[in-house]
Amino acid sequence: MGWGGETKAFRIIIKGAFLGFIAIALLIMFMIGNFLVKIYILDYRFDDGELTPPIETAINNE
Repeated sequence: MGWGGETKAFRIIIKGAFLGFIAIALLIMFMIGNFLVKIYILDYRFDDGELTPPIETAINNE
């Protein structure tokens, strides 16, 4: 195996690591966005480190 084969394998490894990093970053951004949508748009409450839906709080208040 010459330099050409090693360079190609190295490029594939770097490309895979780069694409994996992008996938993980997009997943984290999606999770943060989902959390913010629940808090600001769907009126979830974030008490004691736990998200509670607005329907459960309305039932408990009756």
